[in-house]
Amino acid sequence: MPIYLRTAGYKIYFWSNEYGEAIHFHVTKGNPSKNDTKIWVLSNGSFQLAHNKGKIPEKDLSRIFSAMQSYYFDFINFWKTYHDSEVQFYH
Repeated sequence: MPIYLRTAGYKIYFWSNEYGEAIHFHVTKGNPSKNDTKIWVLSNGSFQLAHNKGKIPEKDLSRIFSAMQSYYFDFINFWKTYHDSEVQFYH
């Protein structure tokens, strides 16, 4: 489970066994778990909340979206390199 970024007290990561799933990331304040917030990365440069099981406040989600906006292309390349495959975007 690679941790991509730490921002605003949160860890941005994805599970290493998520091959074949559209590009996304999870967000947690503590240790990663199946109940963490999940966010899709969209092909138009934006993000879409898949679910907020981690109950992250809107204010913090906004900060996380802004931080990840700065790393949009870098994160895509990180995902591609890690999975050694092309990226599929969520529709």
